[in-house]
Amino acid sequence: MLIIAGVLFALAVSTWWFQRVAFSPSDDSDVTLSILGDEQIRGEIATIVASADAPELNQSPTELKGFIEEIARIPAGAALMSDFVNSAHALLIGQADGPVLISAEEQVVIVRDERVGQMSPITLPVQEVGSLSAIDTGAGWLTLGSLGLGVAALLVGLILRPERGEAMFALGISLATLAGLLVVLGYLVPLLALPALSESTWMGVFPRLASHNRNLTLAIAVAALAVGAFVTMSSGRRRERRQRSTPLSVGRYRDDRSWSR
Repeated sequence: MLIIAGVLFALAVSTWWFQRVAFSPSDDSDVTLSILGDEQIRGEIATIVASADAPELNQSPTELKGFIEEIARIPAGAALMSDFVNSAHALLIGQADGPVLISAEEQVVIVRDERVGQMSPITLPVQEVGSLSAIDTGAGWLTLGSLGLGVAALLVGLILRPERGEAMFALGISLATLAGLLVVLGYLVPLLALPALSESTWMGVFPRLASHNRNLTLAIAVAALAVGAFVTMSSGRRRERRQRSTPLSVGRYRDDRSWSR
């Protein structure tokens, strides 16, 4: 029961982390810079803004697009685009209503020219992907359900009064499970599985978010695996010492005299 409880807790933590990585829109400039690292997303934004503003600035759309893409590659430029990139992510996963607009004020700071200050807002072609909303909702319920069942299994396991070595072994298995689930749900699923759900350009958000959180995800997974291995080996040595110190049954030394009867 303790092992079952630990696996359920590991599932709850890993699904929570999965939601934090893939389904938590943020206007943080570092997150925006990571998302704009996707060539197709960056190119789509630059193309749409350049097509709308180039005639007003008497510039070539190609040249203006190149300038905007350069702006999007630097932290200061990404910070200028964080609001509508965050809105696009939220709309994509069903956490906000559309459309996603780039205001005239945002256009001014992007193209660095006051002449576009009276332009109409630009609409980004971002649409909600229904399967993503369903996955987000399902992950939330799975987190809560796993946590509740884990608590129930833990209480049953404690009522059964496990020995210390058994509890340590269950903890080790739980941490190893957590390590594996973190890698799968916190990195591989956003990197490989989610982008396959739609051909939308903005599905590139998920691999970029997986890469943005990769170091932290892997660090937590490696730490959990190392602690789990240590705890499991310690519990094994403890059980072995207990078996060696337990007196053998007296019945094993009793002479069998049945042959003389």
